[in-house]
Amino acid sequence: MIDTDIQFIRQLFDLSQGILKEIESYASENFIPIIKPEVAKFLETIVKIKQPENILEIGTAIGYSSIVMLSAYENCKILTIEKNMDMAELAKENFIKASLLDRVDLIKGDALDVLPCLNGKYDLIFIDASKGHYKEFFDESLRLLSDRGILICDNILYKGYVTSEKHVKHKRRTIVYRMRDFILYVLNKTGISTSIIPIGDGLSISVKE
Repeated sequence: MIDTDIQFIRQLFDLSQGILKEIESYASENFIPIIKPEVAKFLETIVKIKQPENILEIGTAIGYSSIVMLSAYENCKILTIEKNMDMAELAKENFIKASLLDRVDLIKGDALDVLPCLNGKYDLIFIDASKGHYKEFFDESLRLLSDRGILICDNILYKGYVTSEKHVKHKRRTIVYRMRDFILYVLNKTGISTSIIPIGDGLSISVKE
């Protein structure tokens, strides 16, 4: 997809109003990665279709994607995990500003440590955290996913490096190889049906059979 197409789509899917606009501006000014507008719209649509009671998010950052999902369906709650303490505090402030804190369970910690301690069931799980650990996150999430539940992973094409034939810089090579292995892993995993969607930085969406 050429850049002009991407810009056109992002203008159509602009969700930047109120607190979301404020968070987007802050993220841009402080070089904090958040989901792209077209991914935000996709998440919003999936939440409206699925109407999940319980959402699990791995990678809160400053709360942008949590707010997108919570705003899409007023009867859902979210448990979201963030390793960076400063980010987690900013996310909490944003949840308060959005009047959504009562629907959020924010856990500050490493998802690799937190996920094995969880035993609830979630209708929708969104993974947007350390790319090198997506397989571990995915396996733990699958254990927690309700039957017919939806599991979405962001950034699986990792800035285009995963599909590019160009030389991958050494510092990115390990992540690129892991993401390639991860894509093959989820596409061949039994018990789920998975599609790859080339929007934003690439998404996988899996449904538990």
